[in-house]
Amino acid sequence: MSICRYCGQNAGWFSEAHETCVQKSNQGIEALKACMANAVAQGTRYGEIRVQLDKIVADAVIPQQQALAAIKEGWSQGAEKRSIAQPISEPEFSAISDIYRAAGLTQDDVLQNAGFRAMVLSHRLWTVLHDQIEPYQGPIRFNLQAGEVPVFGIANVLLSEEQTRSTYVGGYSGVSIRVASGLYYHFGGMRGHREQSTSLQEVDYGYFLMTTRAIYFGGTEKGVDFRLPYNQVVRFQPYSDAVGICKNGSKEKTFAPQQAPWVGWFLFNVLQTLAAKESQVKLRATS
Repeated sequence: MSICRYCGQNAGWFSEAHETCVQKSNQGIEALKACMANAVAQGTRYGEIRVQLDKIVADAVIPQQQALAAIKEGWSQGAEKRSIAQPISEPEFSAISDIYRAAGLTQDDVLQNAGFRAMVLSHRLWTVLHDQIEPYQGPIRFNLQAGEVPVFGIANVLLSEEQTRSTYVGGYSGVSIRVASGLYYHFGGMRGHREQSTSLQEVDYGYFLMTTRAIYFGGTEKGVDFRLPYNQVVRFQPYSDAVGICKNGSKEKTFAPQQAPWVGWFLFNVLQTLAAKESQVKLRATS
């Protein structure tokens, strides 16, 4: 007979665990995730929930490796939720990081998860809001203007543009009468009514850079390159996986990072903030 890996009792001939034990462990894992996520989102210290976490692990007999994985996922969920809810300062960034360290996780454990990525972007937004921008250290592939500070860049961004097409439907051909050689008179016919449809047309893939004064795009496939100053932007449109930018007198352009589809909230907020600050600078300069 096999021994249940959870309760240590006989599990039968062909089973490694009782179904009820597996179910109880799975419920405990979800409880671990929820507990950690709530603590991070609400700013609770790890020491205040440690006893509760240990009790969940003990009661549900969760293997240590699975418990650590659940805590890691819960931390990520909470960090992402808190980061998107509002920009996080340096002290908040450190406090959230202290939680995963106290739980036995390392930076390598969380470096690639959604929560840590959201923290980095949220803190970058905070620096923009509070005029504490640290120049972007990634590759700069554009010639910036004097005094222009690079804020954030993303590679492999799909640039699309709105395209409006017109079609005619419901037409009636009518009757044609020959009045001369090669000449016909048409009567009773109508072309129908016009219907318009709007769709996104792919323009190019390339590198996207935000600075304190403008947006830069450098296409890598079709060579579409441009600089778009914030004072020419009429509106920013938020999308979950992209940001739309409407230039005065032009159709909306959409920038969608292909390797980071989760940054839509960041792009919209940081661009709006940068544009508003640039507008204030120009206003002060002219007053």
